[in-house]
Amino acid sequence: MVGWRVGTARGVMVTQAVASAGIWVVQVLTVLERLDHGQDVPGAVWLVLVVNPVIAVLVAVAAAMLTRQQWAKPLAVGLEVIGALCALISVLTGYYQAVIAILLAFVVIALIVPSRLQSEHVR
Repeated sequence: MVGWRVGTARGVMVTQAVASAGIWVVQVLTVLERLDHGQDVPGAVWLVLVVNPVIAVLVAVAAAMLTRQQWAKPLAVGLEVIGALCALISVLTGYYQAVIAILLAFVVIALIVPSRLQSEHVR
């Protein structure tokens, strides 16, 4: 049986992966529109456009393996950190809705990484 914390983290991560894929499509369309109008697209935006779909797939894999493989938890935490940094770049370049992604990343990390009090209580 999966604990509520891991189960919730998995649910949020799957939602993140699906939402990230959808947001990526919108970002690509926005960049194409900017290019059509002769506007500059910052290099950081290009970086996010390349990294976003990769992170979405890896987050989905980590969510699926969270209770089955030892490597899934560190992968999930690492991806959440990278995702939060990419979301910060998005916020700084005008995609302010990415603040939600940052908040969700912190929630997932808090759910996956056991707190000190929890680990002492389990002993």
